[in-house]
Amino acid sequence: MLVRHFMTRHVVTLKEGLRCREALQMFKEKQIRRAPVVRGDKVVGMISLVDLLRILPGSVGELNTRSGMVNEASIVGQVMSTRLVTLHPEEHLEDAARKMLSHKIGGMPVLLDGKLEGVLTESDIFRAFVGMTDSSGELRITFALQSGRKEAPDPILIALRLSFHVRGYLVHERPGGEELAILRLTGHKKDELVEALVQSGYAVIEIVDAQPGASDRPAA
Repeated sequence: MLVRHFMTRHVVTLKEGLRCREALQMFKEKQIRRAPVVRGDKVVGMISLVDLLRILPGSVGELNTRSGMVNEASIVGQVMSTRLVTLHPEEHLEDAARKMLSHKIGGMPVLLDGKLEGVLTESDIFRAFVGMTDSSGELRITFALQSGRKEAPDPILIALRLSFHVRGYLVHERPGGEELAILRLTGHKKDELVEALVQSGYAVIEIVDAQPGASDRPAA
């Protein structure tokens, strides 16, 4: 899954000289929480709703900063973050999520050859991962390695050998290091697949079959 498939392409940008009060009004009108700040075609910073509310907290009009006194006449260039963490459109979504977590930020500009292509936010990532685990019209199987096992055959290959069409595969690391896997697929040999996974060394935790005519059942 690449960033370019999930980023927001129609991006609201701000200029450095825009007054923060006007930027806040724009955020409310466009219903956005962050925006890149540009100088020509170059992204020079990011500013968030939290940044704006920090210096414009309702009736409070000023706040001490390193540069002196920031008030309602302050401009975006004084408040924006210039320590940019950026993404390339061909980066993987999982790597983007790790960047957000490690830098504790909620969104990043996506640049191609230095030019703004879009913005990826935490909401974009959340929607992507929710979509990955949505079993509507599909079979979803959640499983993990059996206790004491360190490796097992590739579960995707197991499914393909049984003529399943694999729609998605997600591996999530639980606290403590245990990996939990989810397969989303379509096919008609559910019982054979479950049995093959168990025989290959996996513990099947949950089965959700939302295919037409199917009924859900818990894992044995």
